[in-house]
Amino acid sequence: MNKFFGYILAILAFAACSGTVDPDSVKPEEPAGNPMEEVPEGVLRIFADKTEIAADGSETVTFTVMFGKEDVSNAKTLQLIREYDGEEKRMAYGANKFSTVTAGTYRFTAEYYYGGKFYTDNSVEIEATQFFSGEERAYEQRVLGVYFTSTGCTSCPSATKGLKSLQAANPGKISVVAFHSHMGAVSDPMTISETLEFNKVLGGFDGLPRLFWNMRTGTKLIGPTFTESYDEETAAYQPQCGVSVTAGNDIVEIGITSNIPAIYRYLVFVVEDGIVADQTGDPDYVHDNVVRAVLTDAKGDKINDNLPLTTGVEAKASETLTLSPDWNKDNLRVVVAATVSTDGGFTWIVNNVNECRLGESSGYQYAE
Repeated sequence: MNKFFGYILAILAFAACSGTVDPDSVKPEEPAGNPMEEVPEGVLRIFADKTEIAADGSETVTFTVMFGKEDVSNAKTLQLIREYDGEEKRMAYGANKFSTVTAGTYRFTAEYYYGGKFYTDNSVEIEATQFFSGEERAYEQRVLGVYFTSTGCTSCPSATKGLKSLQAANPGKISVVAFHSHMGAVSDPMTISETLEFNKVLGGFDGLPRLFWNMRTGTKLIGPTFTESYDEETAAYQPQCGVSVTAGNDIVEIGITSNIPAIYRYLVFVVEDGIVADQTGDPDYVHDNVVRAVLTDAKGDKINDNLPLTTGVEAKASETLTLSPDWNKDNLRVVVAATVSTDGGFTWIVNNVNECRLGESSGYQYAE
């Protein structure tokens, strides 16, 4: 009897549990499918391995672009399109990595050519966060004198003397780059094609000599003294950036660090001192600061991908240097000027300058 009731209780217990789920019997959910494997044929779609990076110039986001089942991230006909602050910029073909020193939100799409142009049916937003609020520094002020002269110019020697006297009175405060040009029937052996380019950028002018402080188009100075104009120039602004330069025999490395989030460009001049050449009948005249080459565009080359610099974070660039056998390497210097624009990019004015001899370096110069 007891055995019978035992069977009955077992049956009732089984029936009572028949509507429940044994936890040990639950199978884990299948993982969601890889979205990169679910792109329809003929569709271009972009993915990112992260959506937030530090704006430190080193942390990188890597993009994967799928064309159907095919990974075309590094294809030679694929181009990422980056939008920042309402402006679009196309990255290099085949490039699929991005880093920046400018905080903000970046939106990425892509274009792929495969028998026609295909565009991503989606976009990816990357948030670059301000990782460091750099300390503002007081940079030493150095101005750039863009000087135009010629071996056929009778007034140029006195202006050159006045400019050298001003440099001697303000050591380490003035960098001069001297552009030579032909004058009348006199052929100047030191002229270069960039002379005309800088003449045009500075508003165009006739007659020599001419001096322009910091690439300002309104300073068509003729000398022979420049003290008053120099004092006015240095009093007109305080430098908001510093410049570093390393001048190797085949490459020039540039650094710019700013106190403000401004867009900068830079100019690189290769100048030579001690060139002996005729000057209006004087065969032993010594020419200094002669521009042998300009390694950048006359309006400057872009740095930091043409984005505003982050305060206290150095932006870097480099330019290739090819030395001519006609130049005296021992007398060469490299002058680098950082420029900013206050009129939407129409003109670019020098904010600070640095220079060094070939084979040497000059770091950031701070005010005492």
